[in-house]
Amino acid sequence: MIELNEKASNYAEKNVSNVLKEAFAKVYADGYRMGYKDREDETPIELRDGKTEFVDLELPSGTLWAKEYGMTNKHLDYEAYLEALKFDIPTIDQCVELFNLCRFKQDGDTIYCIGPNGKSITFSYTGYKEIGKEEAPIMKFISYFWIKNEDKESDYNAASLGNSFNGIWKDTTQVFPGYKLPIRLVRKK
Repeated sequence: MIELNEKASNYAEKNVSNVLKEAFAKVYADGYRMGYKDREDETPIELRDGKTEFVDLELPSGTLWAKEYGMTNKHLDYEAYLEALKFDIPTIDQCVELFNLCRFKQDGDTIYCIGPNGKSITFSYTGYKEIGKEEAPIMKFISYFWIKNEDKESDYNAASLGNSFNGIWKDTTQVFPGYKLPIRLVRKK
């Protein structure tokens, strides 16, 4: 019986190493493929231009907001809703927090959103683009951006800001998901 145990031990010594090498190689290759696919499925706007600046407005959620809308080659980046969901766009809760805790003021065609700490981000009047019409946007007197709707009970998928007699109005709204709106990125501290 000792001879059999020695044979088994020798066999295991020779083959365990190969089995472990194959298992680790498979795990590594699978992880690499999954990571590559995840990266391929999302191309953050900030990687397109490398210049997205995030501002800490000192909001309780710790959300950092992009100082300006997403840009590609110095042009406002308009995307349809499903495409926008691939990016780190704000949720309804983040948007409501911004609207409720920040001050808003207008100067010309720019709306300034000033956080509790005095730092600010800007919103320009963007309008939106209809399906198949890549020329100038319509409703250019409103500032729009997509928001991520995680509430199954709500149809809201966009935020809008504009000027009224009573100052700046801010709202979440429903926009046809095929229209193209600008993207405002967020990130956590």
